[in-house]
Amino acid sequence: MSDDNLTSPLRALQDRIEIQDVICAVTLHSDLDEPEAALALYMPGAVIDYSAVSGPDSANIPVEDHRRNLAAFLPGFDKRQHQTTNFEIKVTGDEAVSRAQVRAIHTLDGEVWLVHGTYHHRLARTEQGWRITYQRADMLHQEGAHLPAIARQRVSDRAAA
Repeated sequence: MSDDNLTSPLRALQDRIEIQDVICAVTLHSDLDEPEAALALYMPGAVIDYSAVSGPDSANIPVEDHRRNLAAFLPGFDKRQHQTTNFEIKVTGDEAVSRAQVRAIHTLDGEVWLVHGTYHHRLARTEQGWRITYQRADMLHQEGAHLPAIARQRVSDRAAA
């Protein structure tokens, strides 16, 4: 096989791995309370749509606003873990789209807010690597839906103390 025939499949594999790494790193950084590292994986001006999880006020908002919304309640949970899998990725030049399944576990005082859903991403290749330009979460199922409000109150109480 010539180098030309090998280059395209290797590049496609490298792109796929890098795209998966970026998407997974966002949730890992969020779970480990590293919001700046998570934000760095988005392009400036990226748009987020979490309306299926958090209601209509979180539809198609700037990523910076989304991160502020998360900061108002995620740190109120004791632990968090996102598992993202079953990626479907399509790369066209310097742009890509991805669809994947996600399971998010958030614990608070022995209770669990569990969310199952589908992530949809659009990404762009930059000099720093692949960056997210759009992210949407579609919820398939949740348990413990009362817990985000309790976590939000916990964050608010900490800020007031």
